[in-house]
Amino acid sequence: MHGQLVIADISGYTQFLTEGELEHAHEIVTELLNSIIDAIDAPLAVSNIEGDAVFLYGETPPDVYGQTIVDTVERLYVSFSSALENMVLNTTCDCNACANINGLGLKIVMHCGDFIKTRVGDTETLTGPDVITVHRLLKNTVKEKTGVADYFLITQACVDDLGLERIVAGWTEHTEDYEHVGEVKVYVSSLTDVWEFVRQQRAIKVLAADAWVTHQAFTSAPPAIVWDHLIDPRKRATWTGADSSDLLGDEDGRVGAGSEYHCAHGDTIAVFTVLDSRANDYMTIMIPLLQGAMVQYTHYLIPSGAGTRIVTFMAQPTHSDKGKESALPLEDLQSILEGNVDEGIGTLVEMADRAAAALATA
Repeated sequence: MHGQLVIADISGYTQFLTEGELEHAHEIVTELLNSIIDAIDAPLAVSNIEGDAVFLYGETPPDVYGQTIVDTVERLYVSFSSALENMVLNTTCDCNACANINGLGLKIVMHCGDFIKTRVGDTETLTGPDVITVHRLLKNTVKEKTGVADYFLITQACVDDLGLERIVAGWTEHTEDYEHVGEVKVYVSSLTDVWEFVRQQRAIKVLAADAWVTHQAFTSAPPAIVWDHLIDPRKRATWTGADSSDLLGDEDGRVGAGSEYHCAHGDTIAVFTVLDSRANDYMTIMIPLLQGAMVQYTHYLIPSGAGTRIVTFMAQPTHSDKGKESALPLEDLQSILEGNVDEGIGTLVEMADRAAAALATA
């Protein structure tokens, strides 16, 4: 098998466990580990719980958009930090363990390579040189040399595998050298910056109460696979029925607020502007209609069993000129938009279902 090998490791664990009340410390760490596990989404899956760490793996889908994997891994830290913050805010216990919760952190390392699954008794494990490498990477000099305690470390092998050159362009380059492994080139980013960005976001969403058009569909694919189809311009062109789709506003290698999809339909170019998004969760888009009218809609990705409900809420079109009317009666425009959403999401579901089936049989 070839794919991603990821370890999310709670830092400060040993001191926390030895200097705090064992029962409370164990409960706190268990809850934090569960927060990481709850955030895991395909193509990643748990291989093993290794004390204070979660070891994950995922096979690399052949056409995956690299941002999808990075977003999915970063969500582990967001979930961990949210759980940690809630503990700090809500605890009334004054024991050492509860008083020192803020001393815990999380570091994540990701390496890409080959591995095989083996079974020892009732336990399935992964083996191979690359499995050894990702574990070696936990012992590094990142904090000493960069000052970053909670970090996301990605090896050059993953950058090459997933086409992450633009995403890691602004990260800190770093090198580690291990006996029997050799020199490993890596890129490091601060996960606390990711959490602060998420906390400061002011969500832009079309809510159910404001929906002019509502559409719901179900796919057997998990949210991360659906997210991949939302952000990848190649896939987006297919399910929206465009001849091509060019992505602008992704200078840092990521789709986000301000990014634009320029979709060609014959001689017509439709510009889809991303107003807001959260990986594997939702995306809000604005598109122009005729005569200066604009419409906003939000795709929500809601986990449902092993799959995802895709719920789309579209607001009534607005016009920069308040007194100007649409070229079409609103009921006719509404019917056209409903048909477009139904056709597009229907194709997206078919594509996501195929991707999920391929992932399941790999």
